[in-house]
Amino acid sequence: MIMYKYMKKGREINKLLKVYQIIGFGFILITLVLLAIPLAPYIWYRLNPDAVNIDEEKIIKEVVEVKEDVEKKEPESDIPPFDPNLPEGYFVLIPSIGINSPITASKEYKTALRKGTWIVSDFGTPEMDTLPIILAAHRFGYNSWGVEKRNLISFYNLPKTEPGTRVSIYWNQREYVYEIYDGNIGTYVTDYSADLILYTCKYYNSPERIFRYANRVK
Repeated sequence: MIMYKYMKKGREINKLLKVYQIIGFGFILITLVLLAIPLAPYIWYRLNPDAVNIDEEKIIKEVVEVKEDVEKKEPESDIPPFDPNLPEGYFVLIPSIGINSPITASKEYKTALRKGTWIVSDFGTPEMDTLPIILAAHRFGYNSWGVEKRNLISFYNLPKTEPGTRVSIYWNQREYVYEIYDGNIGTYVTDYSADLILYTCKYYNSPERIFRYANRVK
C-alpha cells in the first residue's frame, strides 16, 4: 500500500514536471521570437540583397491615382514663428513613437530614403500647402541600420499611431504641428483633403502600404 502511494505520487510529480517543461519551453519560444523580431530586417536583407531595391520601388511607386484630380486648397496664412533654436533643414518628428527623421526634398529618392524621409515631389510643403504634403520612408530600412537608428528615422512604428497623434515638421526653423485623424492600408492615397499624408510599406515585397492622414493644428 505504501509502495503504491509512492508510485502514484511519483507519477503525479512526473506529470507536474512535464507541465513545467512545456510552460518553460513556451516561455523560451516566446523569448526567442521577441528577440528575433528586431533582427528580422537584417536577416532578410542578408538573405535577399535585392530586397532594399524592391522596397524602394514600392515606396516611390505612384501613390496618387490621378494627380491632376487633386483639388488645391487655399494657402494657410498662419505661419509659425521663426525659432533659431530649431535645427536648420527639414525634419519630421512623431514624439509618441520616437521618430525624429530628416526630410530630403529631392527627386533622388534613393538618397532621401537612405537618410530617412522623402518628401514626394510635385506636392505640398509646409510653406507651399495648397496641395497635401506627402512623406514616405522605409518601414524596415537597410542592413547597415541598427535597431536604434531604424526606430528613429524610419516609419517602422507608424502603425502604432492613431487618431490624435501629433506630428511636427521642422521646416526652415519653423515648427508646423499636425494631428493624425485617420489612416488606412491600401495601395493608393484615399483622402486628398489631408494637409499631411504619411506612408510606408506594410510588409516586405507587399504592394500594400500603411497610410496616415493628418491636418495642421498649429
